[in-house]
Amino acid sequence: MSVKSWIPGLYLEWKNLNYYVPAKEHNNYNFWQTCQVQKDVQILNNVSGHMKTGDLVAVLGCSGAGKTTLLAAISQRLRGNLTGDVVVNSVAMERTQMIRISSFLPQFDINVQTFTAYEHLYFMSHFKMHRKTTKMQKRQRVNDLLWAVGLRDVAHTRLQHLSGGERKRLSLAEELITDPPFLFCDEPTTGLDSYNAFSVVKTLRHLCTRRRLNLDSLTTLYGEDTRQSSLSTESSPTNSIEMESFSTVTNSEKSLSNTNLKRRHKKAVMCSIHQPTSDIYELFTHIILMDAGRVVYQGTTEEAKDFFTRLGYILPQNCNPADFYLKTISDSHTNRTDGSLIKKKYDYQISGLYGGSWLLPKYYAGDYLSKYKNFEKIWWPFQVYLLLKRLITEDLRNMQPGLIGLGLFMVTSVTLAIMYSGIVLMTQTSIQDIDGSIFMLSNEIVFTFSYGVAYVFPSALPIIRREVGEGTYSLSAYYVAVVLAYLPVAFFKSFLFFSVVYGFIYFERGFTLFLSMGLVLSLSAIVATGYGLFISSIFETEKMSTECAAPFDLLFLIFGGAYYNVDSLPFLKYLSLFFYSNEALMYSFWINVDNIECSENVEHPCFKNGYEILQHSSYRTDPGTFWFDCIGLLIIAAIFNILAFCFIRKYVKRCGYY
Repeated sequence: MSVKSWIPGLYLEWKNLNYYVPAKEHNNYNFWQTCQVQKDVQILNNVSGHMKTGDLVAVLGCSGAGKTTLLAAISQRLRGNLTGDVVVNSVAMERTQMIRISSFLPQFDINVQTFTAYEHLYFMSHFKMHRKTTKMQKRQRVNDLLWAVGLRDVAHTRLQHLSGGERKRLSLAEELITDPPFLFCDEPTTGLDSYNAFSVVKTLRHLCTRRRLNLDSLTTLYGEDTRQSSLSTESSPTNSIEMESFSTVTNSEKSLSNTNLKRRHKKAVMCSIHQPTSDIYELFTHIILMDAGRVVYQGTTEEAKDFFTRLGYILPQNCNPADFYLKTISDSHTNRTDGSLIKKKYDYQISGLYGGSWLLPKYYAGDYLSKYKNFEKIWWPFQVYLLLKRLITEDLRNMQPGLIGLGLFMVTSVTLAIMYSGIVLMTQTSIQDIDGSIFMLSNEIVFTFSYGVAYVFPSALPIIRREVGEGTYSLSAYYVAVVLAYLPVAFFKSFLFFSVVYGFIYFERGFTLFLSMGLVLSLSAIVATGYGLFISSIFETEKMSTECAAPFDLLFLIFGGAYYNVDSLPFLKYLSLFFYSNEALMYSFWINVDNIECSENVEHPCFKNGYEILQHSSYRTDPGTFWFDCIGLLIIAAIFNILAFCFIRKYVKRCGYY
């Protein structure tokens, strides 16, 4: 055997892990509020253990035993008050290193539902593979993974139409893109029937025991029908899209013999699982039994029976071992004798029948981890491009809500146009009507766009926490992509909205007015989008965002100049987005009006031109007013977006993925 082909196994140890959470948790209503705590609650209590590549470990325990917390702590996905060490072949792992050499499969799939299985894996391959990897290599990797997890026939099916088992296998394929040596799965069988659950766990067992994939192993995993259907699809593709996506796989045996899924390392897989069936239990090589944050037993499945027998608990015949062990632990916990069970465990451990530790040379891990240290992610601009493409694709494939919203938006535009039609005649009685139409234009744009994005971050938080927490991409790239996705929408909808009003009310004033007021409304829409993102970033739920936005709206409206003389607020008016919008719109309309009819028998003041109207409203009249307000709108938009990004960043940094 050559030196290159022989690679030593990797050994993962966790030592004295303790994890505490506040007795009174943080308030979920906002991102910054913290609570005064008297003491902490211990979730993990001095937990130690180990596993090596080739092991499939099941973490069993009753609800609240700390199974998921243990997986998150070992994989370094846990933030907060965590103490202890995680070691790979005697090399202590930092959080970034552990995330790079391991993958975490969450209990519930968190993906963009409008993507197909192939598109999702290809999208994630850009972020998880080295930036110098070619497109052909990424496509080959995706094809191999789809074949390996048995999803080749549904490669072009959207995620929202996949079954629960198919989604689990797709999530597994996503985590295998980087071919990590350690894989952590949180309840991989949740929501699945017994057949699909067994299929998923058998796939995990295969990853631990096989060095490479071949047709025989695929037949073992998914049956002869899968192999035949794959071969028949190879020979006669059904459509051009499938031919393009799988053009790199022209011969099944040749592809799998040269596949990128050949592994120089077996994998170590750890799963938290709730009451596995007996056939699923037999697939695991090792089990960890937990109760109240402590380890009751860790070892092979064969030794577990002897362990409980020595403690005086006899496994009945034809009984599911997992059910028996969990019932024994639960009864001990209920009868408050779990302390004696833990003590017997340590006596059993000291006797030499349980436990053990590895002290291997450091260069084993060092040589292997060197390739992960040299890993380079794709450039930041390319991250923005891909995320922007995903956001646009998601909107295009889910157009119904957007079209309904646009229709209602245009109904509002038509209503305003009808209500204010004919007011452009320059008389003293039409001045208030014109000012009112301008004010309504500004209000409709601001409120429509601000409340239209109030749901963005509350609904996107699960994806942000997972993908940013996993280091898939930077949070700044995601936020910039979100902002860029709304820019063309702001311009398009603003000009479309104003075009109806302009045709009914302001048409006689010329096309220049259409461009200038349309530009101001577009910039107002951009500011309103930033304002909405800011509101949605402060609160974690859409309901709280919309309800708590009322005080901000009130202040901005008062400072806008329509309800209060802005001369009394010389500085506060510059904090209102309504002020910049109203002043720019009023300036655009009135600055070129030189003559207004003034009747002799008029009780209210008589304004002879637009200049006097602007002065009466306490708006500026100097030549640079329009561009000053446009720049002011851009500055306010930048401030809102910076604040929103800071709140989101603080929340993700504080909470992490768990």
